[in-house]
Amino acid sequence: MPVEIPEIITVTSQNVGPTVAILAGVHGDEYEGVIAALSLARSLPKELISGTVMIVSPANVTAWQNCNRISPIDGANLARVFPGSQNGSATEQLAHAITEQVIKVADVLIDLHSAGTNFEMPFLCGFHAGSHSWCKESERLANVFNAYFTWHHNGEPDYGRSLTVAYEQQIPAIYVEGHGGRSIKKTDLDGYTAGVRRVLQDLKMLSAAPNTTHDSIQVFGDGNTDAGLVTTIDGYLVTRVKVGDRVSTGEVIAEIIDISSVVLMTLYATQTCYIMLFRRDAKVSTGDTICITANELR
Repeated sequence: MPVEIPEIITVTSQNVGPTVAILAGVHGDEYEGVIAALSLARSLPKELISGTVMIVSPANVTAWQNCNRISPIDGANLARVFPGSQNGSATEQLAHAITEQVIKVADVLIDLHSAGTNFEMPFLCGFHAGSHSWCKESERLANVFNAYFTWHHNGEPDYGRSLTVAYEQQIPAIYVEGHGGRSIKKTDLDGYTAGVRRVLQDLKMLSAAPNTTHDSIQVFGDGNTDAGLVTTIDGYLVTRVKVGDRVSTGEVIAEIIDISSVVLMTLYATQTCYIMLFRRDAKVSTGDTICITANELR
């Protein structure tokens, strides 16, 4: 099966301004970003006062059609193979096309994700912090976006992400996560579109955007969804707290029990932190990620 290159929706104003790239549906089981991006694509032609917005939604068409995190063509994860390869696998070719036609021509990248099928996350906006000018601009735009959490990641992005390409090209970039689970929270959906609008207004591309309604909680940490607190035993996950909760040192986060409710393992908070991700499926195997935490930035 050949790779299906997604449509690039381009909205251009008559006035000169920056180019903002919006990706959504890099993973095919993440609904919120795709719907929010297409909603913006519908309304922006009448609202954009300067610059260009490029929208790729869904970015991973075949994964979206199969409601899958990975490609049904080659089993690859698009969010792990950027910048891709023109002569590589189907997913690598897709990453290459998005890299060359969208990310590299942008002045700002916004990648809309959510927790997908297997995890739950709070509504957040993340970026990679650093002393570089594009890192500082990423931080500023993440704060302008104003999700419930603003997640600072130190250092360069891990290999294969869209933000990795942006970082190497010195392009300011932010990403967004929501609750996921193949369900859509109205607050998340509205938060995605409102946050993007605030960024566009800040860049003088829109004349108006929704006001902020809260102070974003500033946290820092690795944020790698392929890592985190893991179980060392098979069993069933019983959570004691929920995503977005602030937990204290020594507080029980979760337990792993057997089928008769005998506690096999207890996961404790090793410091005061926020719960940024929880696994959804209660049935767990040794090595499965249970949760990810982040420290409050003071």
